[in-house]
Amino acid sequence: MSTSAAYAPPRRRLGANIMIIAALAALAITAGRFFMPLSGVTGSGGAMTTMFAELVLLVLGVLLLKTGAGGLRNFVLFLSWAGVIGTLFAASLLHGWWTVIALLVYAVGVVIETFGPKPSRSAL
Repeated sequence: MSTSAAYAPPRRRLGANIMIIAALAALAITAGRFFMPLSGVTGSGGAMTTMFAELVLLVLGVLLLKTGAGGLRNFVLFLSWAGVIGTLFAASLLHGWWTVIALLVYAVGVVIETFGPKPSRSAL
C-alpha cells in the first residue's frame, strides 16, 4: 500500500456492476420469451424493442463503470433513469414479470450509483 498523497484506493462500482448483471438477466429473459414458441410475445415487435432497450441499458452500465466524475457520468445516469423507467413500462405491457423484477434490480443499481459515494476527480 502506498503512502503517497496521490494514492487513492480503487472505487468499487457496486451500482454499475448490479446494473450490468441485471441488464444481462433482463435481456436473457426477454430473448427467451421472444424466441420461445407459445410465450405470447414470440416474434413481436414489442419484445424486440424491449430487447434493444435492455441492450442499451447494458451499454449504459458499462459506460458508467468506465466514466469518472463529471458531466458524462451525470448524463449517463440521466439516460439510465429514463431508460429503466421506459423499459419497465414496456416490459409490464408485455406481461414479462420476471423481466420487470430484473429491471427493478437494475433500478436499485441506478439508485446506488446516483446517491452513493461520488468518484473524485484526480488532479494529476
